[in-house]
Formats: sequence, C-alpha cells, structure tokens
Amino acid sequence: MKDDSAKAIAYVELGIELLGTDPSSAIENFDSAIQLGLNLDYKKGLADAYNAKGRAYSQQGKLQEAILTFQDALKVFREIDDKTGEANVLSNLGSIYYMLGNSSKALELHFESLKFSEQLDNKLRIGTSYNNIGTVYSKNRNTITEALTYFKKSLEVFREIDLESGEAIAAMNIGEVYFLDSKYDSAIYFHQMALELCDGTLDATFPLTQLGEINSELGNFQQAYGYHNRALKIAEILDAKFEMTQSLIGLAKTQIKQKNFKGAIDSFEQAKLLAIALDAKNELVDIYQNLAETEAQIGNFKAAYENEINAKTVKEEIAKSSTEQRIQQIQFEYELDKKEAEIELLQKDTELKNAAVFNQRIIIFASLGGLVMFVIISISLFRNNLSKQKANRLLQIQKEEIRTQRENVTTAYDQLKSTQAQLIQAEKMASLGELTAGIAHEIQNPLNFVKNFSEVSEELVDEMKEELEKGDYEEAKALGEELKQNLSRIRLHGKRADGIVKGMLEHSRTNQSEKSLTDINGLVEEYVRLSYHGLRAKDKSFNSEIKLNLDPMLPKVEIVAGDLGRVILNLVNNAFYAVNEKAKSGIDGFKPEVGISSKKIPSGVEISIKDNGIGIPDSIKDKIFQPFFTTKPTGSGTGLGLSLSYDIVKAHGGELEVDSEKGEGSTFYLRIPFV
Repeated sequence: MKDDSAKAIAYVELGIELLGTDPSSAIENFDSAIQLGLNLDYKKGLADAYNAKGRAYSQQGKLQEAILTFQDALKVFREIDDKTGEANVLSNLGSIYYMLGNSSKALELHFESLKFSEQLDNKLRIGTSYNNIGTVYSKNRNTITEALTYFKKSLEVFREIDLESGEAIAAMNIGEVYFLDSKYDSAIYFHQMALELCDGTLDATFPLTQLGEINSELGNFQQAYGYHNRALKIAEILDAKFEMTQSLIGLAKTQIKQKNFKGAIDSFEQAKLLAIALDAKNELVDIYQNLAETEAQIGNFKAAYENEINAKTVKEEIAKSSTEQRIQQIQFEYELDKKEAEIELLQKDTELKNAAVFNQRIIIFASLGGLVMFVIISISLFRNNLSKQKANRLLQIQKEEIRTQRENVTTAYDQLKSTQAQLIQAEKMASLGELTAGIAHEIQNPLNFVKNFSEVSEELVDEMKEELEKGDYEEAKALGEELKQNLSRIRLHGKRADGIVKGMLEHSRTNQSEKSLTDINGLVEEYVRLSYHGLRAKDKSFNSEIKLNLDPMLPKVEIVAGDLGRVILNLVNNAFYAVNEKAKSGIDGFKPEVGISSKKIPSGVEISIKDNGIGIPDSIKDKIFQPFFTTKPTGSGTGLGLSLSYDIVKAHGGELEVDSEKGEGSTFYLRIPFV
C-alpha cells in the first residue's frame, strides 16, 4: 500500500486484531499508524491510533503509559471536534483511574463521557457510561443506592437498542447488588434474567455461582448444586481458570452450609491451586480464611492455624502492593501536574513575548508613519497607547495565572511529602508487626515450662499425701523439697514470660522518643532473636547460622531504644534475606551465615552486621538509602526500611555505612556516639 490514510487505518485495524494475542506486535502497528498520521497530518487516524495504543498499554498493566497515550488521543480528537472519539477516550481514562483506586477522578471522567454521549444521542455509549458509573459507586457501601440506580438505567438503554450482551452485564450487576444486600428474591430475578441472555458463555459463570450461593442460603441445596455444577462445566469447557476458581469457591461455601466439611476442603484446595497459578490474591485470601474456619470445625487446629497464617501473609502482600501502587500513582500525578504547569508557563511566556514584539512593531510603524504626516502619527500614537493598556491588562492577568499555577505545583508537592510521611509511619508500624511471630515463639517456651512443671508438681503433691498417710515423713520431706524446686522453676519461667510481655509493651509505645541509657548488647541479642524466630515462623525452610561476637565490656549508650531496635531489626532481616536468596540458588557447599559484633570505638560504639549472601552491586550502592528504592521483588519490600534506618541513625548523631561485594556478601556498620 502507498503511504496514505487507508494505510494508516489498516495499521490500526491490524493492531486491534492482534490485541488479544500479541499486544507487543499490536503496539508496533499502532506506532506505524501514529508515524504515518503525523507525516500525512491525518488527524482522525492519528487519534484512533493513540486511543488503540492506550488500550494496549492498559491491557499490559502499564497504566501510567496508558493515561499519557489516552491524553494524546483526547487532544487530537478535540482538535478535530470528534465528540464520539472524545467520549470513548474519557470512558477509557475513567476505567484506568478506577483500576488505580482513584474513584473520584474515575467518576468525573465517566460523567464527562456521558455528557458527550447524551449530546450525540449515542445509546451504546450512554448505556456503557451508566454501567461504568454504577461500577464505581458499587465499590462503596455508602453509595450502593446510586450504583443500583445507574445499573438500572444501563439496563433500560441496552433494552432500547436490543443489545443482549449489555443487558446481561447490567442485569448481573443489579443481581450482585441485591445479593450483597441479602435481598435474595430480587437477586434471583435479575441473575436469572442475565442467565437467559448469556447462558453457555463465559459471562454465565458469575450469575450461576451467585444463584448457587443464594439457594444454599435458602436451604435449597439440590438447586444450589445444580447451579454450581453448570458454572464449573462452562468454565471447564472454555478453560477459564479464573471463573473456575470462583465457581469452586462458591461450591465449597454451599458444601459448608450443608455440613459437608470434607467436600468443602477438597473444593477449596482445588480453587487454591488455580488461584496460586493465576496469582489471584483476593481469591486466595477468601480461600485461606474459609479453609481455616472449616478445618477448625472438624478439629484440625494445626491446619486451621496454617491457613490463617497464609491468609495473613497474602493480605500483607496485597497491602504492600497497594501501597507501592499508591506511591507510584501519587508520584505520577505529581509529575504530570508539574509538567502541565511547566507547559502552561511556557505558553504564557510565549504569549508575553509575542505581545512585546507586537508592541515594538506598532512603535516602528508609528515612527515610520510620522514621516508621512502629523495626523497619521497622532492616530498611531493613540492606538499604540490603547494597545499598551490592553497588553498591560493581559500581562497582569497572565502573571496572576502563572502565580496560581505555581501555587498548585507547590500544593501538589506538599501533598506528596505528607503522603510519604504517612507511609514512613506505616513502615514503622510494619516493623512492629514483624516482631509478633518472634515474640510468640519466645513466650511459648516459658509457658511450656510452666505447664510441664505444674503438671509434675500436681503429681508430687499426690505422692506426698500418700507418703504422709503411710507415715514416711522423710520421703514426704524429700518430695516437698522437690516440689519447692519445681515452684522456683515455675516462678523463674513466669518472670521470663513477664519480661517478654513487658518488652512487647515497650515496643508498642509508638510515641516513645526519650533517650535513656541502654545496654546495646542486650538490645542486639533481643532483636536478632526476634528477627530469626519471626522469619522461621513465616518460612519453616529458612535456616542460618548466627555468630554473636559482642564486647562484654561495652558501656551503655544513651539512645531511643525502640527506634534503634527497628534499625537493628531491619538490618538483620535484610541479612537473613540475602543469605536465604543465595541459598535458594543451589550453590554447592554454601552455608548461610550472619555475624553480629559490637565493640567500643573512640567516639562511641560500633555494631556490625555481616552476611555471606548475594551482596550489593556497585551500581546501586549509592541508592540503597534513598526512599522507595528496593531490589526485592514487587510485594516483598517498600524501599523505606533502609531509608528510615538511615534517618534514625542520623537523628542519634551516628553513621550507617555499607561495605559489599556482589556475590560475596555485605557488612553494615552502625556507629552511635557517646552523648
């Protein structure tokens, strides 16, 4: 084909055909269409190509790139006054912001899209906008009534244009709202309506699963199993693993209602394997929590506890992922606002320069006109004076607009700093949460001793009574002495448990900020032990040798013990992570080892944490103390730990340094001065 508008359209159409199977190739075709549209100044093709490329980025999960590309499309559609294209792009942008969790921005965009669609009387787009608005409202229990209103409007519009797929989606959305509100009669009515429109398709699995759960709640188990089996059959035929996961969860909940706990556990276990393969974290939390409750029902408390721990772990992964996504969104929105403000400032500056050039031309022409005649000079000067006044007014207005834009940029930056401060506080609280598993392990040991010695003491009392009844007072005295020793042991281990609890309470005082003389060695031993047991509680396969080389003559130092404890915990956790990652690589003869030492130096005390793990590459050593920088996989770290530790050490007037070689290990040096 020759380079013309038809070729640009063909590139866009080919890219759309490839979207579902090969997004990368689709983007290549869209880029070709964009280049051709720019070369030919073919605005319609250029706008369609940008819009399609934004959809491809969205499908790949590249939401920030999608927003920027959709904005390019929106700009071109507005230039050519294409309201249909503008409404489509606004709807796409609304869906992106909804995925980012920004519901207010999503609603703003969907309502703007609806406005254009109503102006054009485009029923398809109107029905779609109603459904999108209902979806955003449905995620908040306080706006569930608004959600229901818009879903019903969507159903009416799709009925009007006889679009069965749209009717089915609107009906099942209405059914879900009634289901969540326990209005089962209405939920059944709308889910059956949806089922009549989409039975046998992938969409049918959702109303079938909810109809199964509703009939289970009503005690109609035979009908409930019929719906669940139909949902599973459709998902299996279409090889739809996500829908199969949801169908199995629904079936298992019905089996629990009928007290078929073994069947429910089997169904949840099948769903768990699929959810792990799909990385469907929300479904995994639901599965683990229900498994924990079901296992507890049949008395299998160990399995119940393990599933409860798994549920908690996945929740933490979701929370961390959500936090990272929110950080990225805030940073992206801040950069976007900043760029837009800079562009507007440049535009204003250009307008001011043009106004100045215009004034100069007027003066020049006026001067030249003065050579011709005095009257023309007078008229020109008069016009020039009016133009200057107008330019000054324009200049004043533009200066005010520039000031407002600068204030907006400053406000956005302040909001970002505020959010970062909140995230740092959340990281502090997360470090406290990491201690829980270690504390639980620590407190279990003395409690076991108390329990065992109490049982033995009860037996000794019975034996002593028997000896006294026999008249053997010597044997009774011996048993009494042994009983006394047991009571001493119970008191000793009780004090140990009491000490652990008091230590835990000390850690929970988030507002503690006063410095006090502290035994550094004791602090190190406590947090190393808690870190190790905490990691062991999360991962039974984890193991590492710990070498403590603490100077017994080390003097006490005036510090905020809780804050410095967080630093030690973070550094030791990182060391254990590094050796564990190296152990997973399967190197022959490798033995994980972490060494912690303390010593007195002229200016104060020095604590070093050394590991033989994966090490840190030279290229990133300068970045590891920066906020939000992390080398861990997504969901495994926020990048705030070392940054927060660095700030705590600096607040104590100390130093935090690292010496590392990639593949050989790392040593962190923590130096705290004497006050």
